[in-house]
Parts: sequence; structure tokens; C-alpha cells
Amino acid sequence: MKGFLEIFIPFALIIVLLGVSFNKAPTTSQKPSDISTQIPSFSEDDENLFETTFIIISVPENTPEDATIYMMGNFNNWLVGDENYRFEKIEDGTYQLIIKMPPNTEILYNYNLGFSDYIEKDFYGNEKENRKYKFEYNRDVVRDEIESW
Repeated sequence: MKGFLEIFIPFALIIVLLGVSFNKAPTTSQKPSDISTQIPSFSEDDENLFETTFIIISVPENTPEDATIYMMGNFNNWLVGDENYRFEKIEDGTYQLIIKMPPNTEILYNYNLGFSDYIEKDFYGNEKENRKYKFEYNRDVVRDEIESW
């Protein structure tokens, strides 16, 4: 009888432990909801919008002199070459775009030259993490540098 208990008790203990681990719900971290779903719909004529000027202060050397630069992001479904988000080239060589959004709207964005092959990259030519900006102040100014295409 003693031999039977020496075999049965460890075996029963293993089964109980396995049963507990299978019943335990796995813990997974939930990612926060996509920011794109948090952008409210609005009209450009809305007086309560915050205005932000985005300025590109430097571009890569291989950027054509007559290049047109666009902004894309979760606010325009990541549309490349969207004329609504086209920068104006200023005499000093910088590019400028004014965007209006409801207060506290957070956007994700990147820059492009109007083609999906020319979306900004990091200095080494790798995919660049999306830029992020929150419209917390009216008449704010954001200065960005583009490292590579």
C-alpha cells in the first residue's frame, strides 16, 4: 500500500496543478484603442478648432529642388499625396502647412513626396516610427526634420 501511495500522490498532485493552470485565464495586455477612431468629425469652418503650423526645417540632400511634400496620417487614412495636406515651400527653404483640429485631438503622421516609395525613413533608410502630435495649444508650431526618403 505504501508503494501505491508513493506513486499515486505525486501523480495526483501533477494532475491537480495542470488542471489549475489550464483553468487560469491567460493574461494579455490590451493595446489602447487605435487613435484613428478617436479623431472626431468636424468642419474646417468650426471656430473652436486649434490651429497648428507644421514646419519642415530640413530635408534629405537627395530631395529634388521642386519636390512637393505632403503629410499623411490617421486623420486622412494615411493617404499618400493628399492635396489637402500639401506643404508650401517657403523662400528660406523650409516647408509649411497649417492644420486645424479639435482641441486635444491626437494624430499620428509621417511625411511623403506623393508616392508610396517616398515615405520618410530614418537616417539609415529604415521604416520610421509614426510621429505623434496632440492639439493642446492653439497657434502652436511644430518643427520637424526629415532624415531620409
